[in-house]
Amino acid sequence: MAFPKTIDELVAAGYKHEGTADCRGCGAAIEWWRTPKGKKIPMDHGTATPHWSTCPRAEDFRRPQAGRSTFEALKE
Repeated sequence: MAFPKTIDELVAAGYKHEGTADCRGCGAAIEWWRTPKGKKIPMDHGTATPHWSTCPRAEDFRRPQAGRSTFEALKE
């Protein structure tokens, strides 16, 4: 199933809006949504665009790949 492209599609797919905040990395206004599976996802304010796809500091918040320590990921 494709990712919802509008806020109406997010709601219809079972996503729930949980509030607004400012990104700790870039300061942009974001909205927190909960996915149908219960995970939190930051979205650009007023859109259905995941904030990690537009945030210039997204790498600061990514978890290391499975099987690699944070230290190994930072060395690269």
